[in-house]
Amino acid sequence: MGFLAATVLAPTIPVHTLDVMSSRFLEVWGRQYPVLQLIWIAGGVPLTTLIVVYVASGRFGKQSACWRAFGLFVLGSAVEVVIKHFVATPFPPNVPPGGDWKRLIILTNIEPSTVLGWIRNIHSGPFNTAVSSSDLFTGSFPSGHVFRITYAYGLFFSSKIRLLIAVLAGICVVATGGHWIWDAFGGYLLASLNLEWLGPWVIRGRQVKGRV
Repeated sequence: MGFLAATVLAPTIPVHTLDVMSSRFLEVWGRQYPVLQLIWIAGGVPLTTLIVVYVASGRFGKQSACWRAFGLFVLGSAVEVVIKHFVATPFPPNVPPGGDWKRLIILTNIEPSTVLGWIRNIHSGPFNTAVSSSDLFTGSFPSGHVFRITYAYGLFFSSKIRLLIAVLAGICVVATGGHWIWDAFGGYLLASLNLEWLGPWVIRGRQVKGRV
C-alpha cells in the first residue's frame, strides 16, 4: 500500500515542491564530491544482477538455492520500468560526471534507454524513427538504482541497515541529479515490498522458509 500511495502522489504539486527543494540543497554536494557518482555503478544493472544471481544460486554461505529472490528482483525491475512509462514526473537537472567518471559509468550502468538504443542499432525499419526513449520512459519515478541497490544489498542485512543503505543511495542519486528525493523513496518502498514477498529467507545461515 505504501508504494502504491507513493506512486499516486508522485506527480502532485506538493511532492514536486519537496523534490525541487531537496534537489537544490543536495546538488551542491554532487558538484563538490564527484565520488557520489559511484552510485550509478553500485546500483547499476550489471553489478546488482550479479549479486542477486550469486545469492539466489545458494553459493554464498553454502545455502540452498532460492531463485525466487532473482525472480522478485526481475519483477521489481519490470514494475519500475512500467511505472516510469505511465507516471509522467519531470526529470531533475543533471549534475554531469567528469570525463573518467563518465566513461566508467557508461561501461557499468545500463538504463532502459540504453537497451532501447541497442535495439534501435540492431533493428532496421520504422522502429528507428517512430520510437525514442523519451516516448517510452516519460517519468523519473521510481529510482531504479535505489530499488536495485536496496534489494541486492538488502539481502545481506536487516531492515534497519537496509534503510540506511537506501538513505545513502537516495542522497547520491539526488545530489548527482539523476532523480528526485521522491523517486528515491519510491525505489526504497519497491525494494522493501519485494523483500517482504521474499519472506524470511536471508543470507546469514538461518534455517528459514521459502526456499525454492
